Amino acid sequence: MTELRQDRTSGTWVIVAPARRLRPTLPSPERSGPSEGRSFDPACPFCPGNEAQLPGILAETPASAPPGWQVRVVPNKYPALALDAPPISSVAAPHVATAGYGVHEVVIEHPRHDADLSALADTEMRAIVRCYHQRFTFLAAQPRIETVVLFRNHGVASGSSLPHPHAQLIALPLTTPRLQTLATWGRQRYDAEGRCATCSELEVEAAARDRIVDATADFLSLVPFAAERPGELWIVPQRHQASFAETTADEQDAFAHLLRDSLRRLKATYGNLAYNFVLDSAGHGAIGAPHLHWRLRILPNLVTWGGFELGTGIPINPSSPEQDAATLRDA
Repeated sequence: MTELRQDRTSGTWVIVAPARRLRPTLPSPERSGPSEGRSFDPACPFCPGNEAQLPGILAETPASAPPGWQVRVVPNKYPALALDAPPISSVAAPHVATAGYGVHEVVIEHPRHDADLSALADTEMRAIVRCYHQRFTFLAAQPRIETVVLFRNHGVASGSSLPHPHAQLIALPLTTPRLQTLATWGRQRYDAEGRCATCSELEVEAAARDRIVDATADFLSLVPFAAERPGELWIVPQRHQASFAETTADEQDAFAHLLRDSLRRLKATYGNLAYNFVLDSAGHGAIGAPHLHWRLRILPNLVTWGGFELGTGIPINPSSPEQDAATLRDA
């Protein structure tokens, strides 16, 4: 059973999902080492041939060669939220809780157990990003869904429980605190200046160039001016887009190429580090909004937040964003 519980002292929401503790854990590349990598693991539910361990298959990108698919989408077996979450009946006033309504999906990004996004071919990365986009757009349009969060955990320190390459999407019936903060700030800046704050910042960064890592006609990858941690990278569309759902097929292909290359740069610089990436994007109802602009943040796990960061929400970054950008450019 999953629930959404509200903290009455702050108004924020927490997902309570006890079944998540039952998730299996398999050795990751960080633990086993690259020399012990293998293309198939008989214990891995995401490997071809182990379909009996899956709760179902929602979508596949077909392939002409065995196993017949490139990318596969499945329901999360231990979901944080579910469409059939039972109603809450045991919460005593004045506390507020509601059924954990939503969707939790897994994108199995490659049939090979030891595949690494940073080493994939362009065609493989394009298939993955096209799948990201298709599932994001589909979930964002579902009834009662306000936010879809696409994220990827790579490595034990990132929170990943299975090393087989995969990303996840969680669709929620509320706007997350981070997206609410971005929307409020973006609206204030738009009302004051008449333009999108991110579009304005991209112009500043393109002119300065000391934090730009890579640039294409469609996207910039950069270390943000106020990076929260060493090696943090953003990939941001140069064309104004409030939602990832607004990207064209050509832009998705360009994004796939830049995402793969960004992960290559991080790996060349820091080795096989743990990282998370997360998509900050408006939902279906905000498509076309002039004050919102989506981004993908890649967050290497090179530092651990301590008491100050956890207590204040203000990160202390022990690295220079400008130096990090220069190092990644040269990688």
